[in-house]
Amino acid sequence: IWQIIRCIYEKIEITISYYKMSRALVERRIKPVAVTFSEYYFYLIAYRCDVEDWKPLYYRVDRIANIVEHRKHFQLDKAHDFDEGELRQKIQFMFSGAYRKIRFEYRGNSVQAILDKIPTAKVIDKVGNRQIIEAETFGAGVNMFLLSQGARIKALYPPDFVDEIKKGTENMYKLYNEQQ
Repeated sequence: IWQIIRCIYEKIEITISYYKMSRALVERRIKPVAVTFSEYYFYLIAYRCDVEDWKPLYYRVDRIANIVEHRKHFQLDKAHDFDEGELRQKIQFMFSGAYRKIRFEYRGNSVQAILDKIPTAKVIDKVGNRQIIEAETFGAGVNMFLLSQGARIKALYPPDFVDEIKKGTENMYKLYNEQQ
């Protein structure tokens, strides 16, 4: 971690050998910008050197097998400067992905539990026992949390979010109808 933090501070490009979730070993040349702790692990947050999409990527530090420091230093302009505070408010379970504003209906007893887990969430409407919640998020990690709420959640917007939640519930349903 100390080597990574020094590379962040000195803005040194690095190549990491990294074990993905599938245990496949890959190499990535990256621009490290932050280290954060979440869900029991340290994560390195970085931008790829070979892609100009400026999407932050997250690497679990314990899965990094090797680090090679390069002589090349990098600079980030204000448009691509990394804001760890914003990330912490808008991401769940450290799943990377695009920014999006989501809207869902909550029919449970404790809306505060939802608001506590998703810091950007706010109740925008209330109809009977249903509360409409809107939140700004990064990635699909929020889907895992919302699916854990079962029938208390209904995705409303945007369409790709609705489709992801539908597919998740359909896949759960299929698990209970499979022949063993």
